[in-house]
Amino acid sequence: MKNYLNYFYVFVALLITGCTTDSTDDAMPDVVDIADEITLSSFEIEFEDVTQTSTTILWSEVTASNGSTVEYSIFLNEELVAENLTELEFTVDELEMNTIYTVKINASAENAVDSINSSEFQTLGTPPSSFPITYKDNGCGIAFISWDSPTVEDGSDYFYRIYLNGEHVETYGSYSTERTGFNLLVAEGEDHVIKVVAASFSGAETEEEITFTQVACPIPSDFEITASNITGTSATLNWTASTMSDDSTVYYLVTANGVGYPAANTFIYRTDYEFTNLERNTTYEVIITARAPENGKTKESTITFTTTNDYPVHPDISVTEATLITPDSQYFPGQLNVTFSEELANFEIDKWVAVDYEIANYSTYTSSVSSSVLSEENYNALAENKTGYFLIEDDGVVYQLNYDVVLETN
Repeated sequence: MKNYLNYFYVFVALLITGCTTDSTDDAMPDVVDIADEITLSSFEIEFEDVTQTSTTILWSEVTASNGSTVEYSIFLNEELVAENLTELEFTVDELEMNTIYTVKINASAENAVDSINSSEFQTLGTPPSSFPITYKDNGCGIAFISWDSPTVEDGSDYFYRIYLNGEHVETYGSYSTERTGFNLLVAEGEDHVIKVVAASFSGAETEEEITFTQVACPIPSDFEITASNITGTSATLNWTASTMSDDSTVYYLVTANGVGYPAANTFIYRTDYEFTNLERNTTYEVIITARAPENGKTKESTITFTTTNDYPVHPDISVTEATLITPDSQYFPGQLNVTFSEELANFEIDKWVAVDYEIANYSTYTSSVSSSVLSEENYNALAENKTGYFLIEDDGVVYQLNYDVVLETN
């Protein structure tokens, strides 16, 4: 019995011990520190001072996210040519001319994935040979330049860039469609510089330059215009002769209000012109252009005149009497009576004007007319001014017949 009790006590002790022991299943997991990932920035590649056998490679700086040092390795056509660089440029030489190369740069830092970029460049070929430029004055602002075609040793095609006084003028051509002479418009009386660049498609270039003075062409001299004999439909213009320093002939183009006389784009050699069939009471701006036939240079002079409101005087018909009857008269008081030198059947009256107003109501007789009674205002104006005129038409021509008024009381 005693032995059984001993076994019981041992069992209980073991049971208690088992309940107080920490279980591995309930324990907290261990915490593992993981470092932040280190990254490198991207970058760009450029090429500088490319020649037939060398170039300088430049790239932008690469930075590491943790600030660690970045080193660079350079590969040329997949061949390592430099490593462990910390500068941002590297020069390669002993290259083949007119050849395309691929450059790859690996930027690396400790515990970081490399940042990689690549780019291509082409070495220059042989430049075009020299081609001295010649200049010729082609007259009046036109410069002609020419040259012999250059050659390119490596057989590359080429084109031209033309510059006038530093400003680009034209890019054109290759040896298959080449022209080596052309005209340029340049300012007269000034110095100019023309540069021609022959640029090979391999990148090599040859420049030629020429400096010259473009002589100014002679131009017609100034001249003066006068207008005379101005009527309602005609005017005469005279002008002093325009001359040339080289004594060449000058001819003239005449326009009035934009219309050419005697016809559009018709030049005359004399220094006078008579205008006819003009509009009455109209202002005309006349431009006379003197032109040098040899070089086309011109000089303009302008004059303005206004035609009168008068018509020609009839050679035979006239007003023989114009009587203004006073208002206190017994017969025709306040009326104007006019007698002509010929019967009215021989012409037509287009308009009757007293002072500055038109008389529209009147009676006609064999060779005279009589107005209706004038208003007090019109009567007084005519009594003071005592002038007027008729416009008559005879054989399709309009004439003006002026008259002076005499006051009469009956």
